[in-house]
Amino acid sequence: MFAHNRFTSLLLIVLTLSCTIFCTMGCTSRTTDDPAAALRAAEDLHTSAPDSVKAYEDLLRKAIHLAEHQQEWGTCARAYLLLSAQLQWTNEQEAFALAEQALQAVAKSHADMDELRILKQEILLAKAGLYEQTEDTARARSLYYQCLSDSATRNVALGHLANLSLAEGNAAEALRLARQMTFEGYDSLSLEPYFILANCYLQCDSLTQARQIYTHLLSYPNSKTRYAAQRHLTEIAIQQQSLSALPSLVDSAFSSAEAVFFEALQQKEEYFRATLEQEHRAERLVYHQRLAAWVLAGVVMLALLTVAFLITLSRHRRQMQAQRLRAEQRERELAEERLAQQAQKIQLLQRFILDKSEVLQRLRQEGDHKKQISQKEWLDVEQMLDSTTDGFVNRLRTRHPEFREEDIQLCMLTRMNLSNQVISNIYLITVSAVKHRKLKLKKEGFGECDPDRPLDDVLLSI
Repeated sequence: MFAHNRFTSLLLIVLTLSCTIFCTMGCTSRTTDDPAAALRAAEDLHTSAPDSVKAYEDLLRKAIHLAEHQQEWGTCARAYLLLSAQLQWTNEQEAFALAEQALQAVAKSHADMDELRILKQEILLAKAGLYEQTEDTARARSLYYQCLSDSATRNVALGHLANLSLAEGNAAEALRLARQMTFEGYDSLSLEPYFILANCYLQCDSLTQARQIYTHLLSYPNSKTRYAAQRHLTEIAIQQQSLSALPSLVDSAFSSAEAVFFEALQQKEEYFRATLEQEHRAERLVYHQRLAAWVLAGVVMLALLTVAFLITLSRHRRQMQAQRLRAEQRERELAEERLAQQAQKIQLLQRFILDKSEVLQRLRQEGDHKKQISQKEWLDVEQMLDSTTDGFVNRLRTRHPEFREEDIQLCMLTRMNLSNQVISNIYLITVSAVKHRKLKLKKEGFGECDPDRPLDDVLLSI
């Protein structure tokens, strides 16, 4: 009866959960069949969580699949371009193929002509970047020159052409190209032309012009921009040997660097929170069909296996408990056997070596007379005891660095199973004093308060 009730309750819970998941998946699937929406989701994910590479690529491929199926070639071309840029460092061959497909999609599209024109220029820039990456500078330069005719891509193309000239060592040509760039506004897109032009001036040793540009960039509110400008101004001051201005420039550069660092720290928490949210959304968008199939299969299998599981659960638990008890018992027996064998071996080795020890022979030969042990003999005893007890004295010193040498010696004599009478003769004290010293060492040194546990047992546990 109890098993039947558990089965009924579990089945109702599973069915309710399945209905909820299927309803959610149905709503989600209706909202993710739009290729433009899928492309926006991918762009949002890349903006908020740039480290989510796999999810970003999956969303782009989904947008491409939907756009191809619905023949929305403008959206398809944009998705091709973004995926090509994402793969340019990991799969150059596929990146080239995607750029070509993007151009073909633009040719098929009937969207706004200005939008298609800008998109085509961006694709040409992407292809030129791929050629530049593969060191095919001739094709890269040819495509960059094609992009000079459009105002939307003119600055970017001029910047790349200037950088190519700098890489070839032609600083004069790089400066000529950089001077053709447009410098306007205070947005982040207008910063790159300033830096490229200033870099060209630096390469041409026109330090005064470069300093003027970097000084202008100090007025920008972006802390990263100010830091880069101050760093270059510091380099220029060093080259011009302007030692009077150098300390203030270095201080300003450090201040800007600290500002950049603190801004990054402040954005860290928001970034991780957005990352978690976007990852969850991406998983729901990409894997909802697979999850629906998995849930359906799970419901069927769970309904078939629940009865058998409830019947065999109790028996299985008893068997596992019995096996665990037997295993624990066996481990205890093996541990006790190993300890006994180890103690026996140590006792035999200790007895054998102690019988050979010159110190012990002298102690036994002198009987009850007062005995004294030299420092060298103490060292011999310590080395002998370490060799027979696997480093007992060394472990004792490591665990209790606060012990005095007299405490260590008393522990050594006790570990050698010497009687209190022999120890009293060694220290020239009474047997009662030996017992008192052992009791004090046990309580204060080892923190053992059990009166029934002698110092010998405490030392054996080390």
